Amino acid sequence: MRKGLTIAGALFIIIIVFSETVLPWLAQETLQTRMSERLATHDTQVSVDSRPGILLAMGVAQHVHGVAHQAKVGQVYFRELSLTGENVRLNVGDLLTAGKVAMKSADELTLTGSIDEENLREVLARKLDKVENVQVTIEPAGIMVTANAKIFGRTVDIDLEGNVVEDAGSLYFQMTHLALKNSRLGTAKLNDMFGNIQLAAPGRLPMGMQFQSVRQTRGAIVITAGLDNVE
Repeated sequence: MRKGLTIAGALFIIIIVFSETVLPWLAQETLQTRMSERLATHDTQVSVDSRPGILLAMGVAQHVHGVAHQAKVGQVYFRELSLTGENVRLNVGDLLTAGKVAMKSADELTLTGSIDEENLREVLARKLDKVENVQVTIEPAGIMVTANAKIFGRTVDIDLEGNVVEDAGSLYFQMTHLALKNSRLGTAKLNDMFGNIQLAAPGRLPMGMQFQSVRQTRGAIVITAGLDNVE
């Protein structure tokens, strides 16, 4: 009887120590590694905390916080992405045996990021064919883009307006107005001629998160993402 109680007590102590030290470290390191891989950055920090630690052994991470700098999502770099989670329920079996972070549900799980003018300028310069000297200005009411292009051997000034929007899990630069100036044909207004430019396709965010909202501010675009099945 006494021997059985001693073994049970030792096992209880082992579980407590494992829950308070090893499991939080494992969850933190695994989540940090997966975020770094998905976001193509080496500048990622993550913390995972539950009190008491036995909650984490049961698959509940009370608080999850993370930050990634110069993180790439699809075609665009985010200056910073911040992760906040409350009562995140994990599959502990996958965490221990497969080194995966499988989210079951969460009271809150939010990823917030910002794209500055230089980040957007770089991706638009790559996506707009044969366009040079791209400049971008971001305002709450819209995004203004100026550039130059060669048309019929003549340098033409381009004025472009648009917004960054989320649609069906994708992130787009949506053109609303395009004008060519100094061309031989005069000023050509070509609204909606080129359509949308996809910045990021669905499935590019970590942990199965999806884009949910976009807000343009002066000098930056704020993007919010989350889980569709948050309870």
